[in-house]
Amino acid sequence: MELSRRSMIVGALGVLGLGVGSVAAATVMTHGAPEKPMSAPSARASSATPTPRSSPSPTDGPEDLRLSAWDSVVRRISDASDATLTLASGTLPAGVSIAAGSLVGRPTEEGAYRFSLEVAEGKKRSTRTFAGKVAPLKRDLSISLSLDQRTPMSVTAKELDRIARLGGNATLVIYCFISDPTSTTFTRVTDDRIDKVFQQARERGVRITLVKPHIVTNDQGDGFYRGNYTPASLDEFFANWEDQLLFFADLCARNDVEYLSLACEQPHQTDAATYDRWVPLIQKLRDAEPALKLTAAFTTLELFLLYTFWIPQSTPHMARLLDVFGINSWVVLTDKVYTPDTPNITVDELAAGWRGGGGKTDDHLGKLETVCDALRIPFLVTEVGVQPRVDGLAKQDNSSPPTGVENFDVQGLLYQSVLQAPLQSRWCTGVSIWHMRAPFAFGSLKGTRLYPGENVLKSALLRTPALASKDF
Repeated sequence: MELSRRSMIVGALGVLGLGVGSVAAATVMTHGAPEKPMSAPSARASSATPTPRSSPSPTDGPEDLRLSAWDSVVRRISDASDATLTLASGTLPAGVSIAAGSLVGRPTEEGAYRFSLEVAEGKKRSTRTFAGKVAPLKRDLSISLSLDQRTPMSVTAKELDRIARLGGNATLVIYCFISDPTSTTFTRVTDDRIDKVFQQARERGVRITLVKPHIVTNDQGDGFYRGNYTPASLDEFFANWEDQLLFFADLCARNDVEYLSLACEQPHQTDAATYDRWVPLIQKLRDAEPALKLTAAFTTLELFLLYTFWIPQSTPHMARLLDVFGINSWVVLTDKVYTPDTPNITVDELAAGWRGGGGKTDDHLGKLETVCDALRIPFLVTEVGVQPRVDGLAKQDNSSPPTGVENFDVQGLLYQSVLQAPLQSRWCTGVSIWHMRAPFAFGSLKGTRLYPGENVLKSALLRTPALASKDF
């Protein structure tokens, strides 16, 4: 979502036009569609050097794989190119299988496991034993901040200070500039600024869990509506975007980032018709960094198309290739203008709105869960937020920007509803709050006062520290 959240009529018409074309494509492209969701990615012998956690050293006792339900697993057991693994005793966790020298898959059931593997590396034989519990679906709470080419890094440092005070993780939005809405040449933020923000985060104990590239224009910045992005050549777009994503994949691997978003609000590039272009690109990312989890920040329109057409018709779609389904959840939960003197909006009302209560929006969570049931992957709310104005909640459809009196209580109300509804869904693996900067900023970088939304987030993180785990 662009920082300004400006409504653009031509953009809206463009997306609606895409929806009609997409429905037609969904009808045509059912031939050869997979009957079941694609399996988890396979580990490759040519993959990058695994982290210590991915390739634990043999020990005298059983090794705990630290598994969580529905979390993508790529655990390198042996680095030898000729390694083979054989189940010697016990049972692998449901959903996990052996691929060359690795364990891969997605655990589908919680509970205890214990098994032993015979590891063959040429003539060498050894036995490794693993035991532990598959934990419930893990959940993450992060806060978005953006890295552009102009904002002083001292401001970014203060934003990270604020996130550190709350005890949260961070989503890092990195700008990739284009000259105009048809360009296929990307100029990302300079490497020294990228390296600096990771250094600043480490110094403050803030873990960046998601890297989210945003295609922006030189003149509009993140105010550019990516529904209007129509590259002059799809071939050139995918070739050049692949280069960017390979860079970001390496960046994530070097900095212990769990998720990489492959696209954000780009319906023309993530339409069902582009599926065949994503297959080789995503495979290259898998080969380069098999432990990295891939997502994409889809729009509510794309969710509608998946729910209504592409999933029921088993249409190939790039969402089937991902580890996590990303969604920018800009939905209207109430049409009320908040009255601070006599509060007229409740958390329960907003929480019900996530499932269509009150008739202000459709069953957003129900659609997400149905899509995830079909894809067999969890979802990540890649953006959710509200401008701190009394009419902020009523203007979430972006029909026009809120203009009411400044009020930060509405952010506290929304964040509580997020904790109570989406984050409790059986498929939700995390939420990223939008955003550290105006017009969505939930406080001031000056002083020590915590604003209502900040208090909600800090209290949640104190109650449930696992929401801001510092490793994965």
